Amino acid sequence: MPPTHWNPKDPRPVAYPPPNGGWGPAPGQGAPPPGPGWGRPVSGPPQGWPGPGMPPGQGMQPVQGMPPGQGASPPAGPEPATFGRRLAARTIDYVLALFAAAAFFVVMAVVTVVLTGSDQTTDAEGTLWAVLFVFGWGLLLFFYDWLYLVTWGRTLGKMMVGIKVVSAADGGRLSQGQALGRSAFFGLPQSLPGLGHVFTMAESMAAFGDRRNRSLHDRVAGTVVIRT
Repeated sequence: MPPTHWNPKDPRPVAYPPPNGGWGPAPGQGAPPPGPGWGRPVSGPPQGWPGPGMPPGQGMQPVQGMPPGQGASPPAGPEPATFGRRLAARTIDYVLALFAAAAFFVVMAVVTVVLTGSDQTTDAEGTLWAVLFVFGWGLLLFFYDWLYLVTWGRTLGKMMVGIKVVSAADGGRLSQGQALGRSAFFGLPQSLPGLGHVFTMAESMAAFGDRRNRSLHDRVAGTVVIRT
């Protein structure tokens, strides 16, 4: 039987082409064929992927160890307003409320002088002015917030800094009850000088413990403040 390989020292190949159709060992000799997993991959989608003609999202297997429905990022919603932006809006509202209160007292003083024909203040009138001055601040804030929230969803201060109050459930417009409850919970406690302001400051800082930066008056009314 002639040799299956050509020795370069020989004048010419004894058998050409080699019996196995190319250079290298003959069939049945040399390294064994590769085992499973080697070589050209089998055509078709990987296991767990949807096959041809299947709508996206069907036929996919969840990742092992992950509960169904998890693994995909939820759709991005409106960005919650930061505490600093809300504080800036409230500061603007306080300044505007102070101007409104001062204008109210000036107008009422002029009206009183015109109606009574005297610039002298009686004891009863003095007591009334004192009560309004000390305890009327919370009532003013309540009406200020309520009227603006139920109409536009934001006060003048919130308009200036670009934030808005919406329903926490669906991001929609506030209902009458939500606007009323939120304004009452925030404004009316400030009718008590000192103690009421401490309470309002504490419940407002509860926003630091909520992932959507909601203060206590937001949670009670079911609202959230967002960027616009």
